[in-house]
Amino acid sequence: MLKLIRSTLVVLFCAALAGAAGLYWYNKTHEDLTPPVFHSETDMIEISVNDPPEAMLQGLSATDDRDGDISSSIRVIHISAFNRETDDSRFTVTYIVFDSASNYSCFSRSARYTDYSSPRFHLNQPMAFGVNDTVRFDGTVTVTDLLEGDISGRIKLEQSSVINTVPGAYKVRISASNRMEDEVSLPLTVQILTSSHTRPEIRLKDYLIYLERGETVPFRSYIQSVSDPMKSGSDKTVPGSEVNVNDSAVDSSQPGTYEVYYHYTGLSGEIATVILTVIVV
Repeated sequence: MLKLIRSTLVVLFCAALAGAAGLYWYNKTHEDLTPPVFHSETDMIEISVNDPPEAMLQGLSATDDRDGDISSSIRVIHISAFNRETDDSRFTVTYIVFDSASNYSCFSRSARYTDYSSPRFHLNQPMAFGVNDTVRFDGTVTVTDLLEGDISGRIKLEQSSVINTVPGAYKVRISASNRMEDEVSLPLTVQILTSSHTRPEIRLKDYLIYLERGETVPFRSYIQSVSDPMKSGSDKTVPGSEVNVNDSAVDSSQPGTYEVYYHYTGLSGEIATVILTVIVV
């Protein structure tokens, strides 16, 4: 009886061993090692800065020899910075796709924004500070980007000659860049002023404007108000026509950054000076 039991166990063991070996051999010979294949209708796609992320997938599909169409599994894994050699908003998009056996393929192709423009600066007040004041750009200068919106937190001070203990006009340069490594820079004049209750004041509607090449504007129209505290009576307002506007440095035919100066001499003899920064693109 024991001999029969032993024989039966041996047979069962051999059968299990043979089954395991067979399963291993089957898996080995039938293992899916073939990666998926990408198919693209074009080598370069054109999209708008306002398009949703799915626009990056246009004209792109993927198939697998076992799973068939797996286009819905395609994902964007990297978007490069702009190609500086082409200078036309081109960049490279890299994709990845997995099949059900975890095989994967990557694919890259060019893309271009059809309506892109570089980030733009904005000034909501004059770059004027009192003696010994801290010269700050946050809250005064902002930067907006078509792709990321407000990128003011990336403003960097590149150059500065400011001595905030000495009244005068000083040159600074700031810069900012977006995720595509498109860096824009802006030279500005910072005024350090002594405290005065008798100095007149000029306010502008804007302190920084962009002009297209060849575009001209009446710079006097940017005067919002002029006031002189030394004028008698309650109305301290001065007509904008009394302000001297010096726009001789502006050449709208050439891209660059220019400054328009507004001067007004008050009854106290003190001069109010405000600067409009003009960027020709």
